[in-house]
Amino acid sequence: MRKKLILLALIGLFLSGCGQSPSVAVLDMERLAKETGLEKISSDLLDKTREELQAGLQAQQEELKAQVTAQQEKMSDPPTQAEMQQLAELSAIAGRQLQQAQQKANITLQQLGRNLARQFRAQIQPHARRVAVLRGMSLVLQDDRNTVFVALPEIDITDAVITEIKGVTIELKAEKKDTPAQEESVPVDGN
Repeated sequence: MRKKLILLALIGLFLSGCGQSPSVAVLDMERLAKETGLEKISSDLLDKTREELQAGLQAQQEELKAQVTAQQEKMSDPPTQAEMQQLAELSAIAGRQLQQAQQKANITLQQLGRNLARQFRAQIQPHARRVAVLRGMSLVLQDDRNTVFVALPEIDITDAVITEIKGVTIELKAEKKDTPAQEESVPVDGN
């Protein structure tokens, strides 16, 4: 956030040095995503991926549990100290493998969320640029509720961008290494 504010200050200084005042627009990406249906598509892709990852984790857990059970069945009655140690090591390895798989699944979901947001921004950017240029604005800030504290209605171009993309089809893809890409698209109707 500090870098954004410094960049804004530098742009403001540059433009004021050129004898021009910066004309800034604000675009509420969250509202844009909600009102165009893209938030739902993104959420659905994330939910579907989460379910697939959870199913994979469940299958891996069952496999690891079966390995531990098989090792227990091989043990003598009563089990020797070496057999108990071997079982404990196998259980610890299984636990670490499951934990690593869970961490990998979490990272995959985080990356997918960032990727979907990047795709959304990339597809919205030309429309936001067009609206800003038509209004004589030279800078568009993304209102992410953390950077922009107050945006006056006259600089908020969210409604105009929603109107601009009405009828445009926006596609979001969830690409995974082991499976074909999941793709969702929505023709934006502006409702």
